[in-house]
Amino acid sequence: MQPAVLWRATRAYSLPASVVPVVLGTVLAARGDGTASGEGQFDPGTFALALVGAVLAHFGANVLNDYFDFIKGVDTRPEHGSGVLTGGFMTAAQALNFAVLLLGGAGLCGLLLLRVHRDVVFPLGLLGLGCAVLYPAFLKKYGFGDLLIVLAFGLGLTLGAYGVQARSNSVRSWLLIALYSLPVCLLVDAILHANNLRDAPDDRAANVRTLATLLPKRAGEAWQLFLLFAPLLFVGIGVLTRLLPLWSLVTFLSLPLLIRAARTGDVPATAQTHLGFGLLYTSSFLLRPVFL
Repeated sequence: MQPAVLWRATRAYSLPASVVPVVLGTVLAARGDGTASGEGQFDPGTFALALVGAVLAHFGANVLNDYFDFIKGVDTRPEHGSGVLTGGFMTAAQALNFAVLLLGGAGLCGLLLLRVHRDVVFPLGLLGLGCAVLYPAFLKKYGFGDLLIVLAFGLGLTLGAYGVQARSNSVRSWLLIALYSLPVCLLVDAILHANNLRDAPDDRAANVRTLATLLPKRAGEAWQLFLLFAPLLFVGIGVLTRLLPLWSLVTFLSLPLLIRAARTGDVPATAQTHLGFGLLYTSSFLLRPVFL
């Protein structure tokens, strides 16, 4: 199998969905609880394992999703999914083997982290595995995609990266980190919803339920605008209420990316917006906090 085909099968353009929350959780762990008083910790080895594991799990879930959509007859045209199955570049059996290999690599990273961080890795690992396998296999027809993507790629990865590196795991800290992850949750759902808006006619024909198929077209497009621009609203309110440092206003530099994603509806453009906003947002926690 050619490396280019394997790379295409992973839908690597969506990579920000797993990288950004891990980096955010790591930066917040390095700052303690994200405030001036928190004592932080950064462990390069733990960070590397968490990042590699998250990326492998993400890629494995993408390939597995393509596999189930193909064998169930949801994806039929070359532009569906990654295109490697519908275009004949890979067989269904090869896709399944590749997905198992990727998820196995993610599991190995999880096992290495489990030795030291069992209380964090075990429940979040089960959540991620459940989302990766159960959603495309059984739950997709019930419209749970948006909820699962937020739980796995927004909350799960941010809290996981934070939990395996932070000194303090108090309830207050967990709740604060979960709140900080909200903009990332919204933008990762924007990637999924952009994909679902594009595929809505075919999904309806295949009896697949997503928000894009359940909502009228205009309502679905309005929801996408909310997912794209609500993170900036969150930042503005967060700075005004002293939840976020003044530096978080740097995220408004991502406005051109947000406007482009809103105007084109392009899935890779939405993923790039997630990356641009996410890196700006994460960087705002690196500096010494200054509040209004």
